[in-house]
Amino acid sequence: MKQRPDLENALESILVDAYGDAEHYTAFLTVIEDEAQLPVSAKLLGTPVTVTGFDYLDDARGVIATCKGPDGVGEVALADLAFPPETVIAWIHAAYRFHLGLRPFPVKPRPDWSWPN
Repeated sequence: MKQRPDLENALESILVDAYGDAEHYTAFLTVIEDEAQLPVSAKLLGTPVTVTGFDYLDDARGVIATCKGPDGVGEVALADLAFPPETVIAWIHAAYRFHLGLRPFPVKPRPDWSWPN
């Protein structure tokens, strides 16, 4: 995957002192819960949804989001959501996808972002 120094810096802030998958997911969950102001708008496969919560239960699923959409309420993998590109949650989400080896969705770069602020 292409190098992204901006996202690598974000990952360094998020994953400091986190070792192994479980601690990585927990670190992302902590940052997301601190930075996201719920409910938050997102898209799931192009369909608008409202994210009402986040959780981490196991490594197989990673961080999950509880979403309300046109077909009801359910849990989805955080990686499958897309957030408005100008938001901080989109920046954290881009770092999450990058960490997973997935291409980040479009996002407004925030090279000076760090956590905790």
